[in-house]
Amino acid sequence: MRGLNPMWEHLRNHLEREHAIQLHLPAIHPHSQIGRTLRIAFPTWRDRAAFRKLRQDLDADQLLDPLLVSNRLNTTRHLQSEKMPSFEHNFKQFDMARKRGGRAYMETPFWQAWYSVVAEQAALECLEIAEGEFGEFELFRISPIGTRETITTPEEAVKYVPKPIGKAINNGVVLLENIGFGRYRATSSVQSNVFLLHRSKLDERTKGAVKSFSSINSVWILVSLRGSIEDSRSAEVPRQEFGWHGGIRVGGAYLGRAPLTPVLTHPAHASVSVEMGGTDIELVRTEAGLAMPLGTYSGGVIAHSKNESREILLVPRANEVGESRRLAFDVSREFSEDEFYFATTPSRENGIEQWSGRRFPACQVMVTIGEALYARTARGLSLAEAFEIASRGLSNTSERPSEWDILRAFGDSGWFDFTLLRRYPARRLLQCPVTASECSESGLVRISGPTPIAVVERLAAAADAAGVTLESLDGGSAWALPRYLVRAQGAALQDFLRRSQLPAPAEKVQATPQDGDPGGVHGYQVISRLDEERGFFVARTDSDMADGLYRLERKESLSPFLFRSVIRGLADRTFLSASLAILSHGVRRRKPLFAYDGSTLSGTAPRVSLPSSWARWVSDQTLCNAGLDLHNGRWRYVYPVGERSLEALSKLVQVIRPGNDGLPWVDRFIASASNADRTIYDSRAKRMRTAYFALGK
Repeated sequence: MRGLNPMWEHLRNHLEREHAIQLHLPAIHPHSQIGRTLRIAFPTWRDRAAFRKLRQDLDADQLLDPLLVSNRLNTTRHLQSEKMPSFEHNFKQFDMARKRGGRAYMETPFWQAWYSVVAEQAALECLEIAEGEFGEFELFRISPIGTRETITTPEEAVKYVPKPIGKAINNGVVLLENIGFGRYRATSSVQSNVFLLHRSKLDERTKGAVKSFSSINSVWILVSLRGSIEDSRSAEVPRQEFGWHGGIRVGGAYLGRAPLTPVLTHPAHASVSVEMGGTDIELVRTEAGLAMPLGTYSGGVIAHSKNESREILLVPRANEVGESRRLAFDVSREFSEDEFYFATTPSRENGIEQWSGRRFPACQVMVTIGEALYARTARGLSLAEAFEIASRGLSNTSERPSEWDILRAFGDSGWFDFTLLRRYPARRLLQCPVTASECSESGLVRISGPTPIAVVERLAAAADAAGVTLESLDGGSAWALPRYLVRAQGAALQDFLRRSQLPAPAEKVQATPQDGDPGGVHGYQVISRLDEERGFFVARTDSDMADGLYRLERKESLSPFLFRSVIRGLADRTFLSASLAILSHGVRRRKPLFAYDGSTLSGTAPRVSLPSSWARWVSDQTLCNAGLDLHNGRWRYVYPVGERSLEALSKLVQVIRPGNDGLPWVDRFIASASNADRTIYDSRAKRMRTAYFALGK
C-alpha cells in the first residue's frame, strides 16, 4: 500500500467486517495520497495555532470557562474557517459533555489540548497540602482540569502556580486557605490565618501570635495564627498584644496542667510579672510565648505589665460530662474506624484471667493529655485537633512516643471512638459513655469508658457510700491508662450501681473473619500506595494497581477515601478505614502481623493494630489497658494478653510465639486456603492450631 490513505481504508473495512464498527473517514482532498491522516490526528500544529488565536481573543479570567470558550469558537469567523475535521469532531464531543453538566468535559481530548496551550503562558495550577492518614503531610500541584501531580517541596510548583503565589513561595511565606478535612490550598486572600512558612522566617515573627505549627518537611512548616494576616505580600508580623492565649477551656476557667496551660504574650521590651496566690511565678519562654513551668495549678493567675493586668482562672482537672451534653455515636452520620469489626469481640468469654506482666502507674503526661482530651471530646473533636493536643502534651518530654500511638492508647482504653464521616473524608473522635459490666466471676464489676479525675472521684465516693471499694489496676507501662473495678455482691453491688448511675455496655457479637467489600471502585482514582516499611501512604499518580494497598479518591466529590487491597491470585477488596485496611491486607497475604513475647502482644509492622473493639475486650480479660513500651530504643505498642485471649485472637490474626512456634509442615498446612476451618494438633507447640486466619472469604 502506497501512503497512509489505503491503510485507513483497510482499517475501515476490517472493523466493519470483523466487528461491525462503522469508521467514517474524511474525504480524500486535495490529493489521494495526502491529507487524511492530518485531518484525523488531533491536535496538530494547525489546531494549536487555532488554540493560540483563541487564547488571544479571551481575557485571562475567561480562559478556563467552558461556556465562554464554546461561545467564542462558535461565533468567531477566523476560527470557524480554520477548523480541521478532527478539531470539529473533538470540539463537538467537548461541547456535548459540557452541556450534560458536571466535570466530564475536563476529560475530553479537546479540553486537555486547550489547557496545554493555555498553560504555555498562564500558570493556573494550585498548590495543595493534604494531611495523611497518620499525621504526615503530602504536597500536590493540581491543574484546573483536575490532574494531580505529587511534589516534594513547594519550590517545585513555582513555575506552575500564579505569579503572586510563586513569589510568596520564593519569599518563604505562603497564605493557605483551609478547604476542610485536613486540606489546605495556597491563596492570595488577605483573610487567611493559616500559612506555609519557611523555617528561617519563624524567628522573624512574634512567637505569641503563633497558635500551632506542624512540620511539612525539614524546611517548611504549616503555621496557624490567632488572627488574620492583613497583607500577604509583605508578610508583616502581627502586632503582639498583652494577654493570655490558647489553653483548654474548662467551663469559665482553663485547664491548669502545663504544658497545656495558656501562654502569655506581651509587646517587645515590656517588663512582665506574674503572680499566683500572692507568690511570683517565673514563666518559661517558648516559641508561642511565656508558658507556665511544668506542674499542676489551681487558682487565679495575674499577669502585670506597666499599668495593665490580665487574670485567668486555672483548674487542675476537667469537669465531668453529663450524658445530655455528650454527643453520641450515630451510625447514620458516621461509621467506626473498626468498620465491620465494630462492637465485636474475639470470643464470648467474659471472665478474668491473670496477667503475668509487670504493671506501672500512668505517667503525668498521660494524665494531662487525658484531662485535655476529655474536656474537648464531649461534642466531638477532629483528629487533627486531638493530634495537636497530644503533641503539646508531649512537648517537654525527652523520650516521647508518637502522637498517633498516644491517641490509639486512649481509644483502645475506651475513652473515645475513632469515627469517619459518611459523606466527607473527615475523621473525628467521639467520647464513649462510662459503663459498668459484671464479669462471669460473681462480685466483680468492671468500669469501662473515660475515667478522668472527676469521674474517678465521683465513683470512689459512690463506692464508699455503698460500703465497697473502688480499685485501680495499673497498665503494662507508664504510657498506659489504669483500669478501675469494684468488688461487691448482693445489696452492696446494687446500691453502688444505683448511686453511680452507670449503664450496662451495649451488646457485642463474636467476630468472624471478614474480607472487605468485593465491589468495584468506579469513579475513584489512585492517589497513594502504602509503604509497608514506614507505615505511611506514599503519593503516586499512576492508575495501575499492582500488588499492594492503595488509597483511592473520587475527585469530583467529597466522598470518603477508599482503600483497595490488591493481591496477586486473590480477588480485590475495598475498605473504608485505613487502619482496618492495613490489618486486613496483611491477613489476606497470610502474613504474621503480631508477635507474642509471653506477656504482651505487639505488631510486627508499622501501623498494624487490633481493632479498638478487640483491644477493649482483651483489656477486659486481663484488666490491663494497652499502651506504649520503650524496648531496645524503639517504641512498641503492646497489648497485655493472657493465654486464653491469645488463643481467641489467633483464630483471627496470625501470631508469632516465642521460639519456633510449631513444626514447619504444620505451618504450611494452616497457611493453605483449602484447609480453612480445619484444626490440627502441633506436637511441638503442644496445642491445637486452626487455619481461621487463612480465610479468603
